[in-house]
Amino acid sequence: MKISKFLHSCLLIENMGKTILLDPGNYSYDDKALDLDQVKNLDGVGITHEHMDHMHLPFIKDIITKFPQVEFFSNESVKEILGKEGIIVNTKGNDYLQMTPVPHEKIWMAKTPAANVMITLFDKFATVGDSLTFDKTPEVLALPIQAPWGSTTWAVETALKVKPKVIIPIHDWHWKDEVRTMMYERLEQFFEGLGINFLKAETGHVFEV
Repeated sequence: MKISKFLHSCLLIENMGKTILLDPGNYSYDDKALDLDQVKNLDGVGITHEHMDHMHLPFIKDIITKFPQVEFFSNESVKEILGKEGIIVNTKGNDYLQMTPVPHEKIWMAKTPAANVMITLFDKFATVGDSLTFDKTPEVLALPIQAPWGSTTWAVETALKVKPKVIIPIHDWHWKDEVRTMMYERLEQFFEGLGINFLKAETGHVFEV
């Protein structure tokens, strides 16, 4: 499995002849982190929830322009929003992509948190959107490590509970580069002592797991 990160929570997953883009949000789009011209094939787009840093409509329209046959996967809330744009969303999953509801963590700006799903790919990898409340994960976990609704300590505690073999850090756009680099180093050293491989994911770098 090949994994590339393109800022914040946007990931490109390649495995078993399939290519899936996850959480194409506004931070990644505005910073031009992902050059769609460099993506040769795209089978699916998975969206954990409706917030702009995970689902940005201009990004999605650019994706459809290049890959008009691409299939979108998400929850009923996202299906309703994108349906108004004529975009069909699969809420059931398929043989390589499954979706499990997990709660979006509470944030002061919203009385009711958005519906949120864990997306699992190939029974090996999972991304959890804006959630740290889940009980199990496959061996590779995209872990939100910084957020207005959470903390790095909470993220680490969750990882220690579910014990993935590999961690891809996500949801860290809010950190300045020097802070992110420092925290990656510290987290890598911490998890290494526990037998967990924390990958210092820089934009565009391809990891094989």
